Amino acid sequence: MLNLDWATVIFQVINFLVLVALLNHFLFQPVIRNVAQRTAEKERLLRELAQEREEAARLRAELEERLAKADEEAAAIITAAREQAEAERQALLQEAQAEVERILAEAHADARRWRRQAVDSFHDELLDAILDVSGKVLGRIAPPEMHDALVKQLSDRIWELGRSEMQRVETFRRSLGDREPTVYVTTARPLSPEQQGLLVRTFTALADRHVNLELKVDPTLVAGLRVRLGDTIVDNSVAGQLAELRESVSTALKTALKERVGNE
Repeated sequence: MLNLDWATVIFQVINFLVLVALLNHFLFQPVIRNVAQRTAEKERLLRELAQEREEAARLRAELEERLAKADEEAAAIITAAREQAEAERQALLQEAQAEVERILAEAHADARRWRRQAVDSFHDELLDAILDVSGKVLGRIAPPEMHDALVKQLSDRIWELGRSEMQRVETFRRSLGDREPTVYVTTARPLSPEQQGLLVRTFTALADRHVNLELKVDPTLVAGLRVRLGDTIVDNSVAGQLAELRESVSTALKTALKERVGNE
């Protein structure tokens, strides 16, 4: 029969329980806590990783959205730039066309003006040549009677002025003042004493005082004479009539030319 030492058994059991308690306190509990902490840390890291993945996915989606918007904005900017460039090109083309039309219009106007000036100059030179030739021809063929008739005609014009326009004559007399006037006579041919006396009487009556007569011969007048008394000039010469004819013909030619150019 086995004899048990209960005291020893109880002591061994107590030792075992103490050992278990010590192991549990110093070994198992720290290991369990460490395992629990590692598990919690792992779960935390997994949650953070999941959050980071979600954040990364969100950021990626946001980036893709921004890239898409950037592409759209870039396309819109390119389109707007092209439209603006096209509008500017059209504007430049219109301005260039308008400038070309303006230059052409100015060129046409200048051409018409130059042509008109050339024609006017040609007409003036032609008229001068015709009148010069006419004056020379008339100077050769004009009889002395024509010159005498023009002298008498001038005297008659002055006397008619005194009869029909007395107010004008009075104004002329006042303009002479108190001085003794001089009548400057330019004549195509020398005047006879009778003609000189006629002119002295005529202008003495016009001025209502004695006048001095100063004569000058100028054959270019062809026939007749030109008289200056004070500020009054009376021209009754063939050259004067040719000059008036020249002005009339020149004015008529210029008017006809303007009408012709305007109709073109």
